[in-house]
Amino acid sequence: MDKPKINFNEININSNNLFLKPLSKENATDLFALYSDEEVQRFTDVAIFKNLGEAQKFIAEYSKTAEKAEFLFLGIFSRATKDFLGTIRLYHIDYKHRFATIGFQLAKDYWGRGQMHESLQAFLKFAFNELDMHRIEAQTFVENERGIKVLERLKFVREGRLRENFLIEDKFEDSYLYSILKTEFLEKEI
Repeated sequence: MDKPKINFNEININSNNLFLKPLSKENATDLFALYSDEEVQRFTDVAIFKNLGEAQKFIAEYSKTAEKAEFLFLGIFSRATKDFLGTIRLYHIDYKHRFATIGFQLAKDYWGRGQMHESLQAFLKFAFNELDMHRIEAQTFVENERGIKVLERLKFVREGRLRENFLIEDKFEDSYLYSILKTEFLEKEI
């Protein structure tokens, strides 16, 4: 399959209460707050942002590479308040074999409210229908109870435990590998 004729800088995904869109330079402060929060970043392999300039640089670099359709990075926003809630990304996109990896982060003020479930549901629908993905994978650290709960509620299947596959703060950590297939998602749309 060829890359889609979609400009990743122009994607907008809507759900009942949320919308997902590429971040702009106006969102740099929000991204910095999310990516500098050690509690939010605890179960990721994303480097902690140390200053606002890192967030600005990340957004600018993503905007330049988005046209290649190799990495999709969207902010999650409330439709009612327009507040920034978090991010979702699709990476390791393989158009030939039609699979990719998903990652997500939510500001802790919004934990436990169902917003990540809603945003992932809309994002997965887009990935399966518009990008024609067949399989979406996710990895999460074995101690990340919130991430595990989100994935399992969306009917991701735990395929196994990857032993010491991430080096975080000089310690090797295990993760679980999850996946969902397009047919499973469409059958069980939650």
